Amino acid sequence: MPNVSASTHIMIGVSDMDAALTLFRDRMEFRVEGDHEVSPSLKAAWKLPADTQARMVDLSCKGYPVGRLRLVACTPTPTQKVRIHSGPAPHDGAADIGCKAIDFYVADPIRPIYDMIREAGYETRSEPVLHELGDLVSEEFIFWGPDGVPLLLMVGHVHPEDHLRPGSPDGPFSEVATVSVVGESLEKTRAFYEETLGLECVVESETPKAFVDKVNELTGTPKGTEIRWLVYAGKGEASGKILVIHFLGASTRRLKGRMRPGHLGFCLLTHETDDLDALHARIAERGYEVVTEPCEVELAGETKRVMLAIGPNEEMFEFFEQAPA
Repeated sequence: MPNVSASTHIMIGVSDMDAALTLFRDRMEFRVEGDHEVSPSLKAAWKLPADTQARMVDLSCKGYPVGRLRLVACTPTPTQKVRIHSGPAPHDGAADIGCKAIDFYVADPIRPIYDMIREAGYETRSEPVLHELGDLVSEEFIFWGPDGVPLLLMVGHVHPEDHLRPGSPDGPFSEVATVSVVGESLEKTRAFYEETLGLECVVESETPKAFVDKVNELTGTPKGTEIRWLVYAGKGEASGKILVIHFLGASTRRLKGRMRPGHLGFCLLTHETDDLDALHARIAERGYEVVTEPCEVELAGETKRVMLAIGPNEEMFEFFEQAPA
């Protein structure tokens, strides 16, 4: 089986790059690792119109190579959001199937971080919520970042050492620890993440009844909604994990076609593999949609091979082949 890494980059489509950098670079103190125009070959792989201009800014937590952010601003400015939580258009449901939020660890105590986010003008879903999930104890809140992208900030009061990079958060905010996806089926999720990609399931749990209402408040789901959690990680990697949330009986609507480059919000997950052709064969033979067949693209002055595919929960993945050692 080809090896697939944790999420190296999480792409956010933004309408105003300067405003997004004010949050991620200036307030959250991420480091700019690259700022350049997207090449014609990469735009083609992303299925962007040829006349679209796209600026891409890569951000890291102090150079850490996994769990980086990739901000992309397109001209003309897109109007489609990946997940709609505000404005006059009908809002998407919290339990709708598709990508959901981007999660970061923050330094304890969480209240000054919460106050800073509120003072910066961002809307929060709730006050910080303290809850238990199996042996984990977390304190978390969600706010709507640039173009309404859901961002979750958490203190891991009791989290296993392999859930956090040693020393994390390295500053007020960590790299992307986890992204969340609302899943339709536990069986389909396992078949894709474990059997097809070969990622490790490091957590499988459900919210205890005593905490269900609190977690419903945190996630925006109706009181009493039962919740199960599967967390997938790259081998030996604490960051860039994928949390698939199953709201039992509540997830029926799919956000089909929303997660893709050129849309606003959390729009692409990037992973590396040591054998792109073998991974392509596994994904195709198991019936998952391949959006872009393996091809060469230019990325930041380098030539790389890439493939794009859709997972079982409307997730869009970008797989790059690692350069030979």
